[in-house]
Amino acid sequence: MAFPSDGYPEIAAVAVVVGLTVAARWVFRPSRPNRSVQRMDATDARELGLLTVVATADRSEAAERRGRLAEAGIRASTSLRSDGRYDLLVFTQDVDRARELLR
Repeated sequence: MAFPSDGYPEIAAVAVVVGLTVAARWVFRPSRPNRSVQRMDATDARELGLLTVVATADRSEAAERRGRLAEAGIRASTSLRSDGRYDLLVFTQDVDRARELLR
């Protein structure tokens, strides 16, 4: 048996859902506005920490060079430049060995 309603429970339910939605949007909003990420070339960076750029190449050549360094036991990473090429980075203590190996 259904009880007659004056519409208050339905309105209250909608108000609770709207309130929870607004609260969730406020709590879980990004802390910073979304901005487009501008890539910085590693060769232009002032401070790379312990890394140094040893070469700049296209994707396949950078991967091949990184593989050669890995075979020699030198840890290396790549960084995408704004022009689409890649910088090859190694730790400062391995710079001389890496440059010698990549010649």
